Amino acid sequence: MNSALTPIVLIGFMGTGKTTLGQYMAKANNYTYIDLDHYIVEQEQRTIPEIFESDGESVFRQLEAFYLQQCLEQYDIIATGGGIIEGEQSLQLLKQVKYVYWLDCELEVLYERVKSDENRPNANNKTFPELKWLYLSRVSRYNEIAFKKVNSNQKLCDLQSEIIQSLISD
Repeated sequence: MNSALTPIVLIGFMGTGKTTLGQYMAKANNYTYIDLDHYIVEQEQRTIPEIFESDGESVFRQLEAFYLQQCLEQYDIIATGGGIIEGEQSLQLLKQVKYVYWLDCELEVLYERVKSDENRPNANNKTFPELKWLYLSRVSRYNEIAFKKVNSNQKLCDLQSEIIQSLISD
């Protein structure tokens, strides 16, 4: 871990740019980085849709919490999956992290980004109203654990600057 300012955990609905921002910030600041969903796939040797299909969402949420704990101890920046707040264990872990950033943007933008993504079992082939319902069901939990909410529908350099400035001024 690089400093007292880490770990930095990026949360938010699917499609908000957590992975893209996490990679950008890690490279720009020489931080270690992990995408939690990718880490789970690597460790389990199965895709997330395969885990959902064979074991169900509840088992996936248990795995997510297990691997989140590992990543919090090893990485400076962690991009989580959009449903990280669905698992009680993960939610409790995130409440112990100081710098949790909630990336958010307009729902119409998110819908266009995720509506046909087969790697997102909670979004694939959903209608806009169905995705909106899922989004609204998660908002209060994102808000509950976020150190700061940021609009991710801006340039990466501006988004990073906003986050770094909030870290420095804390």
